[in-house]
Amino acid sequence: MSSSYSNKRTRENVLIAIFAAIIILQTWVPFLGYIALPTLSLTIIHITVIVVTLLKGTKAGVIIGAVWGINSLLRAVFIGNPIERMIFMNPLISILPRMLMPLVIGLLSNWMLKNKVSTKVRASILGFLGSLLNTVFVLGMIGLFSADQYLELLGRSSGSNIWIVLMSIVTLNGIPEAIVSTILTPILTLTLDKIVKR
Repeated sequence: MSSSYSNKRTRENVLIAIFAAIIILQTWVPFLGYIALPTLSLTIIHITVIVVTLLKGTKAGVIIGAVWGINSLLRAVFIGNPIERMIFMNPLISILPRMLMPLVIGLLSNWMLKNKVSTKVRASILGFLGSLLNTVFVLGMIGLFSADQYLELLGRSSGSNIWIVLMSIVTLNGIPEAIVSTILTPILTLTLDKIVKR
């Protein structure tokens, strides 16, 4: 193994470790992973996962997504409110969607790279899609595995249509989060790309 390859591999591992640390901070430190608005709280942690996927590839994105998911589960166990405990203590809800999102984004990114889509356009499109996919995957898993418990905690009757309830959440929270991600993802990707390549 050449020293240049070894140095490159070490550099890649260090970068992934740095991004993992950022995800941990965003998950546990108030306000770092969320934008609090008067009427809603927007999650922005997924933007970090998307940016890592665009910069370092699908494998790195899935690893960072797994770090996010595991920390979401741990946060639910130790300091979560009743809804968070019910949702995110299930690894199919807390971990799997956070790994699936960068997997899909990574595959789409590779396709766009082959078709010579510019970094800015690629980051904007995948910023929007990645955010929306994260919301849809998490809520989809809730609908499949915890529908009755979720409706009960929301104060809804078990006869309510869980998918209509979840769709309203996508509209109220998912779309604004996707818009924020569309704006921030290209800015962060272009900025960090220059830093990483130095």
